[in-house]
Amino acid sequence: MRSINKRRLAALVTASAVSLVLVACSATPDTSEPDSVKGQTIKVLISSGHKQFTPVLDRIGEFEAATGITVELDPVGTVDIEGAIIRDMTLGGCTYDNVEILDGAMPVASQYMSDLGKFLEKDGTSTKELLAGQAGWTEKAMTFDGALKYYPFYSGAKGIAYRVDLFEDPANKAAFQDKYGYALPLPPKTMAQLDDLAEFFTKDGMYGIVFSGVGDSAETTLADVVFRSGVAGYQDEKGNSLWGPKHPENQAVVAKAANWLTGLVDKGYAPTDVRAMQTGESTSYYTDGKAAMIYDHIYLPWAQFSADNVTSVIGETKSFEPPSFKEGAGGMTFFWGRAIPECSKHKAASWEFMKWIQSEEMLKLALTEGTGVFVPTDLDLLKWSVEQGVLPSGVADAVEHSPGYTITIATGRIRQAANLPLVEKVMQGELSGAEYAETSGDRIQKEARAFGLVK
Repeated sequence: MRSINKRRLAALVTASAVSLVLVACSATPDTSEPDSVKGQTIKVLISSGHKQFTPVLDRIGEFEAATGITVELDPVGTVDIEGAIIRDMTLGGCTYDNVEILDGAMPVASQYMSDLGKFLEKDGTSTKELLAGQAGWTEKAMTFDGALKYYPFYSGAKGIAYRVDLFEDPANKAAFQDKYGYALPLPPKTMAQLDDLAEFFTKDGMYGIVFSGVGDSAETTLADVVFRSGVAGYQDEKGNSLWGPKHPENQAVVAKAANWLTGLVDKGYAPTDVRAMQTGESTSYYTDGKAAMIYDHIYLPWAQFSADNVTSVIGETKSFEPPSFKEGAGGMTFFWGRAIPECSKHKAASWEFMKWIQSEEMLKLALTEGTGVFVPTDLDLLKWSVEQGVLPSGVADAVEHSPGYTITIATGRIRQAANLPLVEKVMQGELSGAEYAETSGDRIQKEARAFGLVK
């Protein structure tokens, strides 16, 4: 669907202050059958931060015994994975046979990755059949130049958790009906209804809602509201800023989204403390009984919400997907995929490993016994995770309903270097929504230009 040319890759390398000679790794066709993989050794790049998969990786010996393949793991920190892959691919080292890769690195690395559709077809299935069982946005996210370059498996999104004792209390329902003239909405269908809920439950020394207002947590919160306003992404298909000089029509939409979020604080429905909160702090605020709702990456502390020391304070917690300003609009997801470098000399063995680690059994093991949690992109697993109480339904719905968005080689820097500092200024009251929309739109366009994506 998208292609990455050498000029754009060069821009990424320069911007990252990595001086590399762009030498593509030489592809070695692998026509071997599964039986011939015995005795081969594959090197697998994984994120050291994904402790959820520790129980799976502890069982690699079983995979090795069954296949005769030896697996060497190379755990790398999340922030270092992109650099490790790009350096290895561009310098022709071809160290890895299987890699775990995050969303921002996918566009530039895609040109070095094998078409997984060929492996699927050899197994009697297809890319179409695989993606039919995944969240709809994965096709756009994992496919480049018409080829499936990444196997989706891992995602995350924002959701809203709420106190059941407050929302399902008959007295509160009656009082809400009397005050607003309609039944207490559970879940709310519009941002206006969410506003009413936040106002209504701001009482008795408690705020209606809490969220993250600093760092990456703040950036993703505002981005989620922007996406739900109908501006799904930072860049259009040509690389231009979606609310920059090429799309001035979206600036009012982005401004409204920013003003709605800061308005929760300005109106007193959320504490001013959110300006210094990340997910951990907002979670503690909620579990201490200081807020009726929390709008954040609630799947991360979901198990914590059920702990005895928490339920003894706030009772049971349930969740819902955040509503939208624009009907049909969805929120922002982030994601990971797995890939097989085209230059690998052991692609058949790598594919056997891929099938094993992506199997339902191994993914369920990671979801139930690993440290931490992630949101699967497989729809059946997503439903199962909610039924098992592993994930909140609000986040599962958000991942399933996400529209997907264009990610380019510049998107990572756009989020962290261009947008995040401005979001924090918005949350601190130093920028109005309109000022944020104009300034961030221009900065996004400037970054896209620096990467050679636009003129």
